[in-house]
Amino acid sequence: MLALTSIQNCETSTSMEVDIFIAACGYEGRAIDASKRFHNQAKRKLAIGFALQQELEYGRNKEWFESAGFEFVEVSDDNFRETINQYLRQSKPEQDTFAVEVDISCFNRFRLAHLVDALRSLPSQEVKVTFRYSIAEFTPPSEDTAPTVKMEPVIPQIAGWTTRPDRPPAAVVGLGYEPNKAIGVVDHLEINNATWAYYPLGPIPEYYQRVLEANQSLLGIIQADGRCQPYDLNNPAQLFKEINSIVDMLKPHFNIVLIPFGPKLFALVTLLIACSHDDVGVWRVSSGSLETPVDRKPSGHIISISVIFRANG
Repeated sequence: MLALTSIQNCETSTSMEVDIFIAACGYEGRAIDASKRFHNQAKRKLAIGFALQQELEYGRNKEWFESAGFEFVEVSDDNFRETINQYLRQSKPEQDTFAVEVDISCFNRFRLAHLVDALRSLPSQEVKVTFRYSIAEFTPPSEDTAPTVKMEPVIPQIAGWTTRPDRPPAAVVGLGYEPNKAIGVVDHLEINNATWAYYPLGPIPEYYQRVLEANQSLLGIIQADGRCQPYDLNNPAQLFKEINSIVDMLKPHFNIVLIPFGPKLFALVTLLIACSHDDVGVWRVSSGSLETPVDRKPSGHIISISVIFRANG
């Protein structure tokens, strides 16, 4: 298993040499936004579609990926890890360093977790990954909230196996604008007094107020104690440092779970935190196929973050 040795914000410019570019083909309009801007330098390009919910912009996105020279596959979640493992093995260069770019905008959290774990599991001396994230235009949250059908570790490899089951749980939560979902998880885990939360500040200001409105019940419990902080969506490396510091502070006393609602960029940061802490787990809370598809258009803002996984020694 490779170790995470570097994480930093990077310029939103095209990389000079990329062995493979990976993107998700979903039903959102922003699914091709980052790929349009960054795929040209890649030696190989893979777009992974979904077996379900092929609606809204899915067909047009698929046509664009195929016309742009991407290898295109459609797989279920159950077959995703096998597909990505096989493709990464086939694309691995002869040299010791493997350069990868990933557009995370339309991967669900399950697939994103498997992708991060697959990259850190590669038999290379060094894997350099640039993650791209296309921020969507503001879309009001659905008034019909789908019920939660999954509340569990995102994948077994990032479940956070503890050696101290006697310790109580604590949570670090990324807030989204799904009404009362975060407080539902906190109540389920019975950890109102051991929850820290982050809400996003970014270039689309409408999201900020809606996130606070959707999480009023949780904020009423934890905000007075200073356990709720904003984070800059444009600075994911700083977010990594802040959450990592909280994890280091809590680990001697709690078993920690990271629960990423909100932007996929927060989910990515929590997965990278878990790569650095084997005893910290990332959970997903999902409505599955009951969630109403929403066509999220690109805002034109793309965030880029570069990480390095390296073999020990």
